[in-house]
Amino acid sequence: MKNSPPGIVSLVLLMLMFFCSQQVSVNSQGGGGSEVEVVGQVVFPGNVPAPYTQVKLIPVNHNPAVKGDVADSLIDTSDANGQYTFKNIQPGIYNVQAVQLENRTRMLVFGVEVTGETTFVSIDSLQKPGSIKLIPGIETEEGYVTIPGTDIAKQFDVKESEILIDSVPAGKIPEIRYVTGRDSAVITKQNVLVKSSDTTIITNFTWDNKRSIYLNTTVSGAGVDSDVYDFPVLVRLTESNFDFSQAAENGKDIRFTSRNGTPLLHEIEKWDGASRHAAIWVRIDTVYGNDSTQSILMYWGNPDAQDYSNSKLVFDTASGFQGVWHLGDGPNDLIRDATFNGYDGSSPDTATPSISEGAIGYCRTFNGTSDFITMNNTSESKINFPQDGYYSVSAWVSLDAIDIKSRCIVSKGYEQYYLRSSSFSVDIMTTSPLWEFVEFDGEEKVWEVTNSPVTEKQWVHLVGVRKGTQQYLYCNGALVDSTIDKWPNEIADRKSSNDLSIGRFAEVIQIPFDQGFGYFKGSIDEVRIISTAVSPQWIRLCYMNQKSEDKLVVFK
Repeated sequence: MKNSPPGIVSLVLLMLMFFCSQQVSVNSQGGGGSEVEVVGQVVFPGNVPAPYTQVKLIPVNHNPAVKGDVADSLIDTSDANGQYTFKNIQPGIYNVQAVQLENRTRMLVFGVEVTGETTFVSIDSLQKPGSIKLIPGIETEEGYVTIPGTDIAKQFDVKESEILIDSVPAGKIPEIRYVTGRDSAVITKQNVLVKSSDTTIITNFTWDNKRSIYLNTTVSGAGVDSDVYDFPVLVRLTESNFDFSQAAENGKDIRFTSRNGTPLLHEIEKWDGASRHAAIWVRIDTVYGNDSTQSILMYWGNPDAQDYSNSKLVFDTASGFQGVWHLGDGPNDLIRDATFNGYDGSSPDTATPSISEGAIGYCRTFNGTSDFITMNNTSESKINFPQDGYYSVSAWVSLDAIDIKSRCIVSKGYEQYYLRSSSFSVDIMTTSPLWEFVEFDGEEKVWEVTNSPVTEKQWVHLVGVRKGTQQYLYCNGALVDSTIDKWPNEIADRKSSNDLSIGRFAEVIQIPFDQGFGYFKGSIDEVRIISTAVSPQWIRLCYMNQKSEDKLVVFK
């Protein structure tokens, strides 16, 4: 068995090993279709093909104790050459589990990432299984033990002082979950080594600490009256709600689950044990509207735990996150995109914005004359939206001072879309600058603008939403403008060839007059670009959760 994310080897190598005499169709489209396949080969030791072996393709988050066996479409039997094929597979991460009933050997491959193309699973050999004996070290409660992403689960009751799981494939098991029936608490053990024909004994494997975290969306909390889906909840830890001395270095032992024991994905954006402050994003499938009883569990206190922080799974591109920049990276580091797209940013040595405390974690502060960040190779990327498309752009901003200059927050180009502050609006110089969300219409040759008055020296959450021909600007969770103003211009054409920039425009702005690059003067935090028109409830929940006086998260 191999624990080798992504569990995929060279396409060319596997084509030679598996299908010398066959032609394989590769589908380059995502989403799962008739040509999206997962193929591989099961062998005995010595690379001898293992025919007529039962093979299962199991989603990595599958819980057999709750969901039972996988669908028939995810079960196959290897042919005379030990080859197996699964068709019509949806993209995601899977484990491959195999059993040869005749000689009682087993195999398990973790972390097979299935994309929109044919996926080849690395070869692994069947071996005699081992077993795992768990001695919880606490009063045993009724519940079950399971290996996530497999069909291995064992029920137990209060009379049992130990739990024996037999027929476990040999190798390193990334995680074992112990789920109690009393409160659905999940306790995990990572990287358990199982040897063939041997028993691995685990004692006192429980996490030392846990705490309930409630999500209050009633009027006394975030004030959101409908459900919000696939939402990254910000959990702030401080000395008032968390003892940092109990956690492992950098918070690597932090875990979250739902009340029913389902593990929740998380990303640690900031962990500062010295100042006792952390910012952690936890992905919640559904945040229930007008509810104060929903809760999740946080676990810590396991020095042997591995770091499970994963921004790419929290800010999933499948949920619309096409670019997320927390802006808290080190001074000499790339400005990391938290999504799978990897649209990392950089600045010239003489134009690097400084690091300071932000609205959430650390942020970037721009000097207003030369600082900026460019996300290279994004001109023709997933953030290159068509005219009248569906997308959202958001950022936390703090403007140092009000002036008459154009101050760019984030831009895909002056002739495409951007957020900024400006004193020029619809051919009129205003005495008070405005926050603006703008899309350029190449057919009418106009900038389409929604705006709201600027405030200085305070953090403001701005969200621009484009929904076809409709456009909205939200400020601090509230809709402030949905009426599109139009700036006519007969010279400019719509232009989508610029890379995304934070802190200035990619080019000097000369229409309707010279405005320079529009360097931002102040601080910017948590820039997001989403390929959907997010809802008003989503926007309000973001603001109420992320502002310094968080109204969503309640520790109990």
